[in-house]
Amino acid sequence: MRDEPTGEQLLETARNLLREDVLPALPPERKHAALMIANAMAIAMRQLKHGEDGERSEFKALGALLGRSGQDEPAGGADLRRRLKELNREFAHAIRAGRADEGVWRDAARQHLLDSARLKLIESNPKYLGGQG
Repeated sequence: MRDEPTGEQLLETARNLLREDVLPALPPERKHAALMIANAMAIAMRQLKHGEDGERSEFKALGALLGRSGQDEPAGGADLRRRLKELNREFAHAIRAGRADEGVWRDAARQHLLDSARLKLIESNPKYLGGQG
């Protein structure tokens, strides 16, 4: 077990200091860079909070969509990301081959794309979802 403050708490404290103490003291031409850093820190905080949940969810959904729902789930980390990339390549190939042009698979593929975009927005820009995240 880790002691407190956690990595997420440390990032939050650093981000708040950056926004509340450092940013106001910066000259106008440097404020944009500081805001970009603060936004990157917020994304990192959300990724720490959610862990691999989004990637695991996408892996399961793509596996089901592509008829591979019985496959072993990756342990995590680099293996999860590698196998998810492979499934996404297969998904893209199926779309290019016309599999999503009509029918039930088209609806399922569309829903998967919407769900994937929503999961990415939850981490990168949750305000865009207007409280739906």
